[in-house]
Amino acid sequence: MFVPAISDRDLIWKDCQQFFPQPPPVWRHWLLDQGSLTEALVAFSNGHFSVQVVSESWWQGTSPYLIRLLGARLASQRMWSRKVILKGHDTPWVLAHTLVPQVSLMGKLGAVRKLRNQPLGAFLFSHPGLRRSRLDITHGNDSWGRCSLFELDWRPILVAEFFLPELVCGNP
Repeated sequence: MFVPAISDRDLIWKDCQQFFPQPPPVWRHWLLDQGSLTEALVAFSNGHFSVQVVSESWWQGTSPYLIRLLGARLASQRMWSRKVILKGHDTPWVLAHTLVPQVSLMGKLGAVRKLRNQPLGAFLFSHPGLRRSRLDITHGNDSWGRCSLFELDWRPILVAEFFLPELVCGNP
């Protein structure tokens, strides 16, 4: 399954209040929740939650969106890219893409490279010093996505989550 990339040039990321038309309420719940998506999906699936890794590799490139979030120096740096499918009851619910600048891997975020099929959210939200400094959304086809800029010990990590219709239309 194809997982979109944070840096895809055809994605338009905006603060939710700048988005028109606004996402329907059923999507807003998932898009704007400030807690751990992993925790929410585990609860929503009654514990029938899994992570399927699609790819993990080094990535280098840039986009206007990455430059806006990270600044030109960090945005042009080599990054660790992790793409996964988050599933409930073996059904794909969320496509996720994480980008970690190489400099961020020198701290606690270095553990991201060793997660395998473990959820990123469980790791991130286990650190009390985690800060979400920005949340943007995008819309494409029949689904919505969000991108969060997190900081752990002042080191950035970008996490994009693309919510599939099966999450809001299916019955867990």
